[in-house]
Amino acid sequence: MAWFGIVMLILFSMGAILANVISPYDPLDQELTDVLKPPSLTPVERSGRTYILGSDDLGRDVLSRVLHGSRISLGIGFAAVVIGAVSGTAAGLIAGFYSGESSFRKYIDEVVMGLADIQLSMPSILVAIAIIGSLGPGLIKLTLVIALTGWVTYARTMRGQVLSIKETEYVTAARAVGANTQIIMIRHILPNALSSLFVVATLDMARVILLEAGLSFLGLGIQPPTASWGQMLQEGRGYLHNGWWLSSFPGIALTLIVLGVQQIGDWLRDILDPALRGTD
Repeated sequence: MAWFGIVMLILFSMGAILANVISPYDPLDQELTDVLKPPSLTPVERSGRTYILGSDDLGRDVLSRVLHGSRISLGIGFAAVVIGAVSGTAAGLIAGFYSGESSFRKYIDEVVMGLADIQLSMPSILVAIAIIGSLGPGLIKLTLVIALTGWVTYARTMRGQVLSIKETEYVTAARAVGANTQIIMIRHILPNALSSLFVVATLDMARVILLEAGLSFLGLGIQPPTASWGQMLQEGRGYLHNGWWLSSFPGIALTLIVLGVQQIGDWLRDILDPALRGTD
């Protein structure tokens, strides 16, 4: 299953990168004489176009739109995970390092974890809907909002790692030789906590892709005519009786990439966690 995940991620990533090269047609190009053509390897007589995955209600090629839609899903997913991971890791690192301090810096931990608890009390999808509904849809806005819903996981994971690592002997030795706070956090604590964050980031990628698709399905994500898997699902739901391929193929693509990313996350967790390897 790990190999399945790796293959899926490579295929969809290459499809997203080379979408302009391998797409049979422009994803926005309409051929109104070829509306709702079913999947076929035979060219349409009038236009001469071949719709391997069929055409939609405006005569656009579904395969081309699925390939370009992978750019949106994977691009937003990667960007949102990076932003959420960086911000959450920084917050968790600082909060964990100053946790238990006797000075005013102990309140940093309380503030960060308080904000995390508040956000965890609200479903991510509702937070995203509320913010985008107020600010309006847009690619950058969507990416930032999705990243905002994910920083908590990284912050809590990082804080837990820091609380255990900062009591180790090598951190105590670094303090004894006069290493400053920044050196201790960046050179001695952060590298030893990254393995857990890699697992969290991989699993979070699947959540982010699904969240983007859900928001686009609701009309709060990527706006027409730009191709997006969630938007394609929304557009195809009205043609399930005479155009099943409109929703089926973007749905299959979404399922495969999410399942693949989850399998990679499970594999990373197994190889990076000594307990799961049966070692001390």
